[in-house]
Amino acid sequence: MNTEEIPLAFDCDGSTLIGIVHRPESPSSRGVLSLVAGGPQYRGGCCRQLVYMARDFASHGIPVMRFDHRGLGDGDGAFLDFEHVENDLAAAISAFKRTVPELREVVLWGGCNAASGIMINAYRHPEVTGMIISNPFAHSEATQAVVVRKHYMRRLRDPAFWAKVFKLRFNPLPYVQSGLQTLLKRLTPARPDASQTHQNQTRPFTERMLAGFRQFHGQILLIMSGQSLTSEEFDVLVANSPEWQKAYQAASLTRVDIARADQAFSTIEARNDLIEAARMWLLDSSKPHRS
Repeated sequence: MNTEEIPLAFDCDGSTLIGIVHRPESPSSRGVLSLVAGGPQYRGGCCRQLVYMARDFASHGIPVMRFDHRGLGDGDGAFLDFEHVENDLAAAISAFKRTVPELREVVLWGGCNAASGIMINAYRHPEVTGMIISNPFAHSEATQAVVVRKHYMRRLRDPAFWAKVFKLRFNPLPYVQSGLQTLLKRLTPARPDASQTHQNQTRPFTERMLAGFRQFHGQILLIMSGQSLTSEEFDVLVANSPEWQKAYQAASLTRVDIARADQAFSTIEARNDLIEAARMWLLDSSKPHRS
């Protein structure tokens, strides 16, 4: 199918944001809006993943918009991180609808902390009837400790690890230092300071993720990487929380695990698996959508 790539500049609370709309010649009424993960990235995505995704979807009739939110890439304004993208999403949805008038439903796409931002904010936007999220960021000291412990237990069972040890190619000092720092932190009483006081006045972002997840009633595709500690940390969060388990089980959720993928789906094979899984989910006409 022939497609057109349309550059956009649009306003968000006085800041100018930049986006690209991939418009098929006969666009479907459901499109995908991608949110870039925070950090040194822009609307092309890590390894140009968002470009490949958008061109693939558009070739199947699915309109796509990818954009830089405030303070990221070419987006004006201060960087507000993934917890505060509600207005950016609203501005991008409006720009997307103006460019593709046929659009009636929007599916939000994001990985890592972009997935977390989507989970926090998706329910606020009535046009959003679905989300495609991969490896949601849900870091905390508790979940990290479980994941790190499991990681090193796996390494101790790995013959390649012991081969490095016996050939003197393994430097244990960084691991010993990390262990001592963790032990010291546990033994040292916490002293409240100004930053801790401020943090205690706001809800942890994982609680906001859970609240948003509970209030979203559309379809969800969760794609998880088998080689990602971030993915594993999210699973630990869900497994150790009855509230998360209840919300997870109640959601209209489809889960796909890609065993060979890392956090960024950085290989061609993993990227293709990611895009194919999402495309098949989007094109499944039997899947009910929120009215």
